[in-house]
Amino acid sequence: MCADPSLSEFIKRAKEAGVPDDSVAAMLAGRGWPEKEVFEALAIQYERMIGLAVPQRESSTTSAKDAFFYLVMYSTLATWTIGASSLAFVLIDKWLADSLFGGYWTGYESRNIASSMASMLVAFPIFLLVSRAVLRDLGEYPAKLSSPVRKWLTYMALVIAAGVVIGDLIVVLGYFLNGEITARFLSKAFVVLVLSGGIFYYYFGGLRKSVEAEPDKGTRRDSLMAGASLLAVIALTAGGFWSLGSPNKQRTIRADYKRVQDLYQLSEAIHSRWDSGSRQLPEHLEELPRANVSDPLTGVAYEYKVKDAAQYELCATFSLANDKAADHFLGKWRHPAGHYCFSLSADESPQNPNIYIPD
Repeated sequence: MCADPSLSEFIKRAKEAGVPDDSVAAMLAGRGWPEKEVFEALAIQYERMIGLAVPQRESSTTSAKDAFFYLVMYSTLATWTIGASSLAFVLIDKWLADSLFGGYWTGYESRNIASSMASMLVAFPIFLLVSRAVLRDLGEYPAKLSSPVRKWLTYMALVIAAGVVIGDLIVVLGYFLNGEITARFLSKAFVVLVLSGGIFYYYFGGLRKSVEAEPDKGTRRDSLMAGASLLAVIALTAGGFWSLGSPNKQRTIRADYKRVQDLYQLSEAIHSRWDSGSRQLPEHLEELPRANVSDPLTGVAYEYKVKDAAQYELCATFSLANDKAADHFLGKWRHPAGHYCFSLSADESPQNPNIYIPD
């Protein structure tokens, strides 16, 4: 590349006069000269002075590699922070219960907690590893701090983050204006502001880094961000496990939900048969079409007892009790642990227990 003759002549005269390179670059930048052209002209001047070409770093895949690492870093950042905020919201709804808001179908809450925890536990370690690789690369090649790829992708990530933050705050404020208790509103707003504030503080500060920046200060800042993020993920994961329980416990709860769902579907089939005009209870559950008549784990058949012309009982053995206030959506389908029978009537349409069992 050939530098502009007037630019080359100015740099030559300035160097002959002993003007420092940074002052030359600042003066030219103030007159509108692009930084890249100024440094190219300086390189040409040095080549003429020492008779040796400025070495060119050979790497045809640097930009593609950098873009890959930044895309992975920001996508995992979005994944674990969204998972963290979602988990925090569910835990706040659970711990600061409001009977007028935050209702879930039975089973949905545990699924939301589990998916949020999985997002954090998978994405956060990848985010840390990729971030460490990026920071190590920047330490070896400080010139990449001015890379257009880094700046463009960082600003794009911040734009997306700003959109998510604004959307979350609108939803949270909407619930508050609609009557949600103040403690829940303040807690959710705090979560959004802490997560978003940390992201914007760290990455906007990173964009202001320069080759001449103090390395120790940047290292401390990176360590502080990593430590704070790790503490937040550990705290939220602990809260998730405390609320959710072990995978074995969740399997046990899921089995009980499935038993209730099976009994509800059996009672619905009995009611449909009765309401169709037969006005007779079936002698055996096997007479009902497409009905699951046995326990999903043990394979033992559900008990069916006819009490009179329209009254009957459906019985199953449950592992856990679901008669807590949190299970109010189950209605008449609440039960203690152990063997239990539900008294039902074919004349009445069975109440839907509102159980959500994800596939």
